[in-house]
Amino acid sequence: MTSVRGDAPGATSATGERARPRIFFPELEGMRGVAAVMVMLTHIALTTGMIASDMYGAAGNPVAGPIFNTMDVSLPIFFVLSGLVLYRPFALATLTDRPPMALKPYFWRRALRILPAYWLLAVTALLVLNADAVTGLWHVLRPLLVLHVYQPNAMPTGMEQTWSLATEVAFYVTLPLLAWALRRWAVRAADPGTRARRLLVPLGALVLTGAGFAAYHHLPSMGPFPMQHLWPTEYMGYLAVGMILATLSAVAEVAPERTPAPYRFLIRHPGAAWIGAALAYATACSPLGGPNDMNYPPLGSAMVDHALYLAISLLLVAPLTLPAGRPGYMRAALSNPVLRFLGRISYGVFLWHVFYLWVYYGTTGTPLGTGNFWLVTAAVAGASVVTATLSFYLLERPAMGLRPWLGRAPVDPGAQAPSTVREQLPTGREAAQWESRSTEPAAPAVAAE
Repeated sequence: MTSVRGDAPGATSATGERARPRIFFPELEGMRGVAAVMVMLTHIALTTGMIASDMYGAAGNPVAGPIFNTMDVSLPIFFVLSGLVLYRPFALATLTDRPPMALKPYFWRRALRILPAYWLLAVTALLVLNADAVTGLWHVLRPLLVLHVYQPNAMPTGMEQTWSLATEVAFYVTLPLLAWALRRWAVRAADPGTRARRLLVPLGALVLTGAGFAAYHHLPSMGPFPMQHLWPTEYMGYLAVGMILATLSAVAEVAPERTPAPYRFLIRHPGAAWIGAALAYATACSPLGGPNDMNYPPLGSAMVDHALYLAISLLLVAPLTLPAGRPGYMRAALSNPVLRFLGRISYGVFLWHVFYLWVYYGTTGTPLGTGNFWLVTAAVAGASVVTATLSFYLLERPAMGLRPWLGRAPVDPGAQAPSTVREQLPTGREAAQWESRSTEPAAPAVAAE
């Protein structure tokens, strides 16, 4: 989530400039909590046979199965959130001619946020569930370095969902270079609005490129569940959608009158996005969305799913990026204490729930593809939430506390640097919205949460 303790509109910086308020988007934390619950329920429904699948010989529940199966969109939501949160500071710097984010603090923040908790899971899973399969040092180093998706049959038991973390890590590593290239392209324009439009062109191309890789990975010649299906190339489109939202949100902040028309429509009608997301979700659950099972889909069904998941994740997250405030019902839905707490511990929930699924089935002797959905949910969700809470307060938060010693990245890079592009701050009623917004600092985002 973007942090943002901010100056009020019209405040003066140390250089004599009017300082731009730093915005806090608390609803994004709640959305992470929702996505974490969705991905957990998807895996529980698959393992208990609620979702049809050949791998477990399950026929599935014809009513609940499609609903839980479509909750698989939670991972695209995480990817969109990552692209949004991590690229927004770069986009702001590009639009306002402020210095780009320093790389050393950026990489330290990412490493300290994701690696300690991930390493704890990896070591535990290797010792508890994979001891017989570890026959050499590479079998240990491969998952610790998040390289287990790049070799066939290398996924450790209890860590199957961490394929998406490999996509996140690849994005973290390449984002500074991508942001530098985008900045070089965008700054040829003089004003923020034109710069934003120049940024949207290559980002849109990345969305199409991701769809192209998705199509390639589902060609009949690739066979079912090819290794490449788990590589970052298929999911770059979701990350690019987040970067597009970051760009639109940034230009709406610094030059509201230069905001592209679709985002201005969103500002006026934010609820329309959630209505669209609900319709897309319903379509994905219906026969129009293709087979609602966990088997590897053919090319046509895969591309329908890809398009619907792009639409759902885009429309769910888009209204949460509005810099002048979000509707009250969205704040109530996503900023309540329960979802904020789940968002805070969502990374741990994501990491541990599959491990506990394997522990539950191994301990009880229940055959995979069977089991009481509600009983398994209670056991796995309870253990995951407890472990995630302990992980956050005893490991993740202390690790993040090391950041000041290793070079803390500013919340808004270059906040005191002179700008050669005029920023238009909100005035009147919009300024009042700035002043009433929360200034609580946000927890760092990790898209795999």
